[in-house]
Amino acid sequence: MSLLGGCLNKAGIRLCACGIILLLLFSKTGKESAVGAVNQMTDIRVGLSALYGEKTEIKISNAKIGLGYCINDSYQTDLELSSSTGFVFTPAAGYYYSLAKTYASYANAERVAAVIRNLGVSAWSVAVYRNYWRVYVGGTATQGQAEEVYAKIKDRYGYNYSALMPDNGHRVLVQADRYAFMIDGERKGAYPQFKALTADASGNAVLSLGSRSYRGRIEIGCYGKKSVTAVNVVHIDSYLYGVVPCEMQANYEMEALKAQAVCARSFALMKVGYKADSNISRAYYLEDTTKSQVYRGYGAENARTSQAVDATSGEAVYYNGKMVPTYYFSTSGGSTENVSEVWGMDLDYLRAVPDLYETEPEKQPWLVTYTDDELAAKLSANGLSVGTVQSVTPQVMTMSGRAYLLKVRGTRGSTILQAGTIREVLSLYSTKFKVVKQGDVPDTVAVAGAEDTVSKRLSDCYVIQKGGAVEKVSGELTQYIVAGADNLVNYPRSAPKSADTWYFYGMGYGHGVGMSQSGANGMAKAGYGYREIISYYYQGAVVGRGN
Repeated sequence: MSLLGGCLNKAGIRLCACGIILLLLFSKTGKESAVGAVNQMTDIRVGLSALYGEKTEIKISNAKIGLGYCINDSYQTDLELSSSTGFVFTPAAGYYYSLAKTYASYANAERVAAVIRNLGVSAWSVAVYRNYWRVYVGGTATQGQAEEVYAKIKDRYGYNYSALMPDNGHRVLVQADRYAFMIDGERKGAYPQFKALTADASGNAVLSLGSRSYRGRIEIGCYGKKSVTAVNVVHIDSYLYGVVPCEMQANYEMEALKAQAVCARSFALMKVGYKADSNISRAYYLEDTTKSQVYRGYGAENARTSQAVDATSGEAVYYNGKMVPTYYFSTSGGSTENVSEVWGMDLDYLRAVPDLYETEPEKQPWLVTYTDDELAAKLSANGLSVGTVQSVTPQVMTMSGRAYLLKVRGTRGSTILQAGTIREVLSLYSTKFKVVKQGDVPDTVAVAGAEDTVSKRLSDCYVIQKGGAVEKVSGELTQYIVAGADNLVNYPRSAPKSADTWYFYGMGYGHGVGMSQSGANGMAKAGYGYREIISYYYQGAVVGRGN
């Protein structure tokens, strides 16, 4: 990317005719204060929706695991399980009868289940809660088949049974090499959680679900559906070990990694709080994808990012004494954005700030091309049919140079996309873009001299480099990036040759709210600490430890 400096104000761009001035106006006055004493940060729940959400089957590959329940955020292993082939979890749909009697252990329930199986029916010991087991009989697809099963067991061995129980959407079958048992999460509103009972070569006890492994515990339930989903119940810092290297490049400066660790911790805790107990009504609020934060577990961990997590353990971001959600993104393209311009919220600490330390952006300026038909198809897929596209016009631009309202006019009407939906509907990397059509001369700027202002194409200009050398602007670039005091602005070099083609030339990557990860790395290289980085991107906020 070529940086063409200039004098930039919020009204527009003015290029100084004498050459290039790169202005980095930035105050190194980050707030360093902390807040109160640290909270006891315990375990949180993370939905593993990327690979293990709503599956017909999930397998824990470990040979030895513990089964227990987490009650009031306190976990206790109640049963040790061994299997040379691992443990397979599947939904246990169907109709069942339950023995009226309860049992204090798996062993006691299994002895009774084995006796009933001698009658030629299916019977399972069933985990219900801590020291609470039942025995279920049946598992038939229809009520009629269940009644046939009941005829075989009625009045045998003196057992009493419940009324017929239909599928409740919370029963899970667990199968091992030599045995099987069931889980019923509905009776007590909780599923058991499983932990590894042996450590790997590094001394860490992790659970393997196939291609990914996880610290902490794994809970697998149906949660009211005809499928099984895995939830990782894990200490907040162990979770961050698997988040930070997925959200930020591990070779970034250590202070940038620390800033990322603190922001990821605040984001997670504001979304889920300190909760580890099972909840069959809602399995999780935080998941392992970009909908929350990317989390790939134990296998994704990196020594440098783990160091950043450990160095900031217990720290989060606070504004006016309260922990706040800390949104972040990859690359701003010169300025972050006011949260009100993206999601309609009004949060004082999420204000647009210049991002001119983002001189080595993770994501380079980009170009997305659409034909009329492709653009119409994008809109139609989102219920916005306008016919053949005739014009694409930003109606309102934010102070940071992003499209707030984008009007698309077609042969069958018009539609206006708002900031929160533009990226999603049009599959763009950010909303900081310019639309170019055939016939446009997009790199024309107003050059101000001492006595006059003239229009000039950037492709005809010369650049004064940092060392003083004067060079012709490269004709190989697709965009020219002009740097001013408080932003970067892009000037596309060329327009499409076809009348049915639209160019979207853009900068930045992500929603633009909060911390720019590329900018944070640039600040760290310039000598700023992680607290200063955070206090800059989250205006008025501080890094601290909760009460």
